[in-house]
Amino acid sequence: MCGGATVPLMSAPPEIRRDDGELCGFVIETDEGWSATTVFGGRLGVHDSVESAVEHVLAEGLSSLADHWTLVDRSTGEQQIACIQEASPEGVTLVLDYYSMPGVPTLRLSRGALAGDRWRLDHGAP
Repeated sequence: MCGGATVPLMSAPPEIRRDDGELCGFVIETDEGWSATTVFGGRLGVHDSVESAVEHVLAEGLSSLADHWTLVDRSTGEQQIACIQEASPEGVTLVLDYYSMPGVPTLRLSRGALAGDRWRLDHGAP
């Protein structure tokens, strides 16, 4: 848990940080509602309120980095299980399999690529 931070009211701050300053993720307003995202822009979930989305980021933003994710290629509809090898506010390096081992293919996606029309990265396995 990222916990120990105060949940802001009314609008989402550009970054969600816990009290010690550690970046936990971001909250973005979308057509679907308030999207809770990780430090690299991976989607944790969509919420009806900004407060709920902020709480989600604080609760799971950092711990989710150790979990499996589903990479969705929106152009084909294909889904791929992925693990996070490296994450930053600029983007993410994914291992395209259940485990990070030598020889397993990787893919680097920028934050901009994840915000675009082709790629989506959802928390959890397909």
